[in-house]
Amino acid sequence: MTIIVCLVGTYFRRHFDGVRYWSKIHGITKLYLLYSSVESTDETGVFSYMSLRNAEELRDKLEILDPEMLGYDPMNHRSAFKALYNVVSKARAAGEEVLIDTTSTTNITQGVALTVALMFRNARVYSVPSDKPAWYVNGKIGDEKFNLWFENARNQPSREPTEIQLPGYRLEPNTKHEEKEWDREKRLLVLLRENGGEAESISDVIRWFGYKAASSTLRNRFSRIVNRLELKGLIDAEKGSKMKVISLTAFGEIFAEALSEQNPI
Repeated sequence: MTIIVCLVGTYFRRHFDGVRYWSKIHGITKLYLLYSSVESTDETGVFSYMSLRNAEELRDKLEILDPEMLGYDPMNHRSAFKALYNVVSKARAAGEEVLIDTTSTTNITQGVALTVALMFRNARVYSVPSDKPAWYVNGKIGDEKFNLWFENARNQPSREPTEIQLPGYRLEPNTKHEEKEWDREKRLLVLLRENGGEAESISDVIRWFGYKAASSTLRNRFSRIVNRLELKGLIDAEKGSKMKVISLTAFGEIFAEALSEQNPI
């Protein structure tokens, strides 16, 4: 089973053509339309207007795929990550493959899409190139000039989708043993976030996990967990004069927040 996540922006036809293309190859079972729900009076408002309208029309035209519309802020890294992570992680649990369409979203959300795809083996990213040069906004929302431009811009012909190639490594575990370790690692990230994003020592971490005493065996076990999370770029562990301070990285904090909101550990 394969689902598509469209990060809907300024284009309609390119998203539409991409979905039709993959449907012939994979047999798409569901479509998620992530659109900009940001209200603004500047250029961001124009993007939100086009994003919502295109998403609504995609929903209507592709009704057979049971489209689900999800609003988020494509200019906010945290908002984009949580929205995408929630969809992809649920698909992973359901045994579904995921195709993420980054054709007309913001640069920030494009980066987030790649980040999420690097975390899951079931996720792939693609973009549908335009058959003609890009168009620039002409006129204001509601003007006849704008309406003509919008109809032209959102219906530009497209070419065959280009899948963005990703390396094989993922944060997600590959074996049953790694899955158990990954569960502990995720729990540690959530506990760090719940305790202000930092632990003063391994002893703090061991106590958060419910152990009364920090034996040498437990210290070694949790030191290995910390080392793995540090290698994955999710925490920093700096050795001070007496103890090792453990803290969430910027990405680690965002990931921990997503984990907490999705399913508290």
